[in-house]
Amino acid sequence: MPDKRKEIGNIWLIIFADITTNLMLFFLMLFAMTRMTASDKQMVVSGMESTVINQSARDQVELERQAKMQREEEAIRRIELAVAEGKLAGKATVAVTDKTVNISLNPESFFSIGSAKLNPGTVNVLESLVGLIEAFPNDIIIEGHTDTIPVRGGAFHSNWELSIARAVGVVNFFIAGGMPPKQLIAAGYGEFHPAYPNDTEMNRAKNRRIEITLVRQPRSKL
Repeated sequence: MPDKRKEIGNIWLIIFADITTNLMLFFLMLFAMTRMTASDKQMVVSGMESTVINQSARDQVELERQAKMQREEEAIRRIELAVAEGKLAGKATVAVTDKTVNISLNPESFFSIGSAKLNPGTVNVLESLVGLIEAFPNDIIIEGHTDTIPVRGGAFHSNWELSIARAVGVVNFFIAGGMPPKQLIAAGYGEFHPAYPNDTEMNRAKNRRIEITLVRQPRSKL
């Protein structure tokens, strides 16, 4: 049977060997530095400083990335809670993926036929939403949609123009609410992404809508 006391007693030899090796490497490094010219020493010092600075910069970038992820996750959590049992309960749905958070608002009617002016009920829903998404750190896309009724006369020449005007109106609403303009993107989809079949007036009213997409990755990584 092995003598465990002997095995334990020999551990100090391993530790001593490691210390001796490290000391030898240290003195070899000192000796090598005595053989260097002044320019060689400066190059070594500059290289060490560069390594430290680069590592510090990488650490700072990583800290900022983690802080942004925390803000993103907290914003998503607040939105999901508001949709489930808060201000947006029954007024919106939310779908979360690895890349986006899509918020579909469900007021009785966003817009009248051919109009880009928000109906009063929609304004209340958007006001509730501003406080939830203003902490989101990345781009926010405001998507305007129309029904299939062709535009006839008025300020717009097509459903494309009308859908973009609806998106821009909501962008301006958010900016007035204090959100940073550089974070907001307006997009128009015309009549080509209906949420419901355009076969009844009720469905057409639902298709005259705004959807909001929160982008979970910085723009440079898309």
